[in-house]
Amino acid sequence: MAKSRPTSQPSPDQVRAQCDRILTSKLFALSNRLKTFLSFIIDAALEDQADRLKEFTLGIEVFGRDETFDPTVDSIVRVEASRLRAKLREYYDGEGTNDPIRIQIPKGHYAPAFDFVHPARVMASSEQNGRAGRPESSNDIRKWKIGFLATGLVAAAVLYLSTDKTVFEQPALEPARQIDLMSVAVLPFVSLSSGADDGYFADGLTEEILNSLAQLPELQVTARTSSFFFKGKNLPVPEIASSLGVAHVVEGMVRQDGDQLRISAQLILASDDVRLWSQIYDRTRDDVFAVQEEIAERIAEVMGVVLDDEAREMMHSAGIHDVEAFIAYQKGQEAFVNAHQGMNVSDALAIANTHFDHALEAAPDITTARLMKADLRGHVVFEIVAGTRDENQPGELQQTLAALREEYRLAAELSPTGNQRDVISLERMLFSDSWIGFPFQIQKAVQPGGCPQTNWAALVASFGWADQVVAKLGETILCNPMDTSASFQLAWSYIWAGDPDTALRVVAEAESKGLSHASLADARYWALLASGLIDDQSELVRGPEASRMPYDRQILREALAGDPAVARRMADDYLSGPDADDRSSIIVAAVIGDREMANEAAARIDVLPGSAIVISHAVYS
Repeated sequence: MAKSRPTSQPSPDQVRAQCDRILTSKLFALSNRLKTFLSFIIDAALEDQADRLKEFTLGIEVFGRDETFDPTVDSIVRVEASRLRAKLREYYDGEGTNDPIRIQIPKGHYAPAFDFVHPARVMASSEQNGRAGRPESSNDIRKWKIGFLATGLVAAAVLYLSTDKTVFEQPALEPARQIDLMSVAVLPFVSLSSGADDGYFADGLTEEILNSLAQLPELQVTARTSSFFFKGKNLPVPEIASSLGVAHVVEGMVRQDGDQLRISAQLILASDDVRLWSQIYDRTRDDVFAVQEEIAERIAEVMGVVLDDEAREMMHSAGIHDVEAFIAYQKGQEAFVNAHQGMNVSDALAIANTHFDHALEAAPDITTARLMKADLRGHVVFEIVAGTRDENQPGELQQTLAALREEYRLAAELSPTGNQRDVISLERMLFSDSWIGFPFQIQKAVQPGGCPQTNWAALVASFGWADQVVAKLGETILCNPMDTSASFQLAWSYIWAGDPDTALRVVAEAESKGLSHASLADARYWALLASGLIDDQSELVRGPEASRMPYDRQILREALAGDPAVARRMADDYLSGPDADDRSSIIVAAVIGDREMANEAAARIDVLPGSAIVISHAVYS
């Protein structure tokens, strides 16, 4: 028989109603494992079955472990309990702010606690309870086949570009934010020795510390891309912290002499430029991971995080833990960034992938390495289908597509359940010839929350999801403010949302931060064009190297704001020349109103495997 509860505590029915609110919320909608975990421990607690709340039992009954499950070796229950605690905090800070009952899981325990938050709200109407967490209706996606993409969406693009847009009231580019005292950026440690790989070793140590700290839900840790943007830049700490929107900055130095290491680290409160903690470690190279863990733990403790065994285990499990692997991984990331600055992206990405392959041989669970490695195959598929390169051998396109989908599958499996996995799954589907369930997959990928790495997923802005993509990319820039890719994708998405003025502000803000990319310049041109502001003759040229507009920009300006006859003559010159690929031909032909030519180019693309990604990109462009 269940024990009676004090009248000051919620009844079982009230707790279960609160549980339903949480489980049907947007935040928990796709967190199936956490929903199962929460339901199980609430049922066990309400039925006074304390024996079912033991770590061993939870591992078997909730997480599918067998009878050999050893909690001291396998930390699945502790890790998922920590994720659930963080998810509940996020829920009550957002959707559940006004809920009458708070469900918590005290640290060190798996038995949930239930308390009234506002007793006067206990009798809230069932209508309000029903609304809690109800998903908003999503934009309906038209049912179309790939062939319809080739004609209908090209026509839609022509209509869009030739129709006056509503100029919306200018919104803020990013959600309003205050600097959180629990925020920190780990800047690249400086290498004081000159060995061939010493700089990459220092970068790897930095990323290991960053990833360890990022496991703690109490901390807001700036993403690697933004932290490493300041590598080699001799700027004052307060200036860097202001750019990144953080309260604390970690700096360090590494000196290697044979097998001997000297590592120094310090935590700085940026507002006063005051050193809160510093330490020097003299160790051997074999001890580098122990040093990394100690540095991360000391930083967390100085910032006020109480570390228990569960938190330490999460921090420990986050790293690569192989020196050669993290050196190769750092080389791959450097080559990956460099590849996207030039014209021959696929050739340059092949260099990055040799390093990623070396890293994955020793540490096959590096999700981001898998995801970045897939980008080479994505570009190869895109180039062959778009007509900018030929197959190196018969069947290369089919083989590359198969390898690409497998790489995405592995990256999705390795990624923790949540938004990053949803984005990976969406990108995999974009390279598929079957889009069954596509609208649902988009909806999952653009849901609020998380800070995923995106690549091709931004293309769905042109499928009727521009507002959602804008919101998602805004979140990404909050946690990764120096992410160049997210910045130009945000600008292009604002154009698709019908707000070119804000797109121009996005580009200006990105450039004011020191970001530079050909696609930012493209975004500015498109936004000026959409706003009717193309007057600067310097804009009327072929785009910069690596531009996504490999044709004379004046074709577009003349077609939409100048002399259509001039535009047609220029377009004919381009379309009859040796540089005209099929994707660009769709765009140029559509802009001058030649639907027949646009459809001919689209038809040549449509017969090839993987055609959807190229036609989608043409429409997006």
